Amino acid sequence: MDRCGYDGVVDAWKVELIVARARRMGFRRDEINDAQQGMILDVVAFRFDAAKSNGAKESTVLQALIDNQLKKMCRTTARYRARLERLKEEPLPESACPDQARGLDIQAAVASLSEPERAVCRALGEGCSKEEIARRLDCGWHKVDRLVRRIREHFEELGLDAYLAA
Repeated sequence: MDRCGYDGVVDAWKVELIVARARRMGFRRDEINDAQQGMILDVVAFRFDAAKSNGAKESTVLQALIDNQLKKMCRTTARYRARLERLKEEPLPESACPDQARGLDIQAAVASLSEPERAVCRALGEGCSKEEIARRLDCGWHKVDRLVRRIREHFEELGLDAYLAA
């Protein structure tokens, strides 16, 4: 069915006009329903003013509104598809999509740290600075710096240095 139920909300001829214009522009059946839903509020808000219409009929002005909305939807879809194609062509760096085994290696590496080192890891993951971490742990900045160096060395020993922030 191409026509969503908008009885009592919008005149039937307006909904039929949306369907007809969408078909003419090559929208598929499922896209027509989405198009109706996407522009029904614009059609409800549309108020025809004969004085400003320059002699055009209400259906002509409404058709222009519908066509503009449908063209906007087509442009948006085209940009989205183009973006997907570009993403398919760009190889992702290994660190952007680690495999499950690598994720388990990272979890094991963090689990093997001491409790203070894990606390520093969690805080770094939350985006805290070394000063903020020192305040959280109630210790000096130099101690946090030493813990960060130990964490870095631990990850490097395990071959996980690609997952360390600069």
